Amino acid sequence: SSSSINSSKNFFMKTSIFKNFFYFSLVFFVLTLAYASFMFFRGGNTVSNENIDISVIGSNFVAGGEDLSFIVEIKNRNSSSLDLVDLIVEYPKSSSTSGINSTERSRISIGEIPAGEIHNENIKLVLFGEQGSLRSLRISLEYRVAGSNAIFVKEKPYEVTISSTPLNISVDGPTVISPNQDINLDIKIALNSVKPATRTLVKIDYPVGFVFTSSLPAPSLGNNIWSLGDIPPGGEKEISILGKMLDVFDGEQKAFQISSGIQSLTDKSMFDIVYNSLSHIIAIKRPFI
Repeated sequence: SSSSINSSKNFFMKTSIFKNFFYFSLVFFVLTLAYASFMFFRGGNTVSNENIDISVIGSNFVAGGEDLSFIVEIKNRNSSSLDLVDLIVEYPKSSSTSGINSTERSRISIGEIPAGEIHNENIKLVLFGEQGSLRSLRISLEYRVAGSNAIFVKEKPYEVTISSTPLNISVDGPTVISPNQDINLDIKIALNSVKPATRTLVKIDYPVGFVFTSSLPAPSLGNNIWSLGDIPPGGEKEISILGKMLDVFDGEQKAFQISSGIQSLTDKSMFDIVYNSLSHIIAIKRPFI
């Protein structure tokens, strides 16, 4: 009958569709397995950041203002070369408490690092900071790989402790005063380095309520900036400041922020590099009588 013929045709059509789908799935599976096997056995020809080792060989301590030397060792454990390699070293230019977020950036062109090779690069730079402070360096490796214009980056952090500072700041002054009382601050700047300090600048940020009266020597700019010039090794400079605290209240604490460093060539009121910074705290306390 015609109905049995139609159902037979439908059966064979469905069987044909399932068979084609099965063959397509089988071919897709075989191709996927072949690609996975190819990538597995090829594996090492791809470049991975995990197969790049960056080591820093050198001291983790340095005197502020003195040369810091270390070696950056780059090992390429990939089976392909690293091309157009650049080594970038970023480090803070000024002290950690100066409030100046200046960063030095040194770029060194290395070129190619072949597969399995080790490349050593000698680095020399100068750090500043307070004694005992940590200075964070960021070492970056920029590179390209064959067949790609993309730039890849591998980073390595490195921390150095400042063992001493080139300019020591000391303050002789009261730590507790009454409102309207005269304040005398004697500030001493001493060079603690075998190299002379040039264009020495001292700047004091006064707290709210402090009224400047006079100083010896007189300020070079305004009432809070002193250009002290050059200081020889072992040399000292002193600044004596006289003032008062007005419109202050019992229990308040007032901070004098004292910074020293190299004066900018373009702006005499600014630092090019801050060597050191110190806070002198004075508490306000009303007398009992």
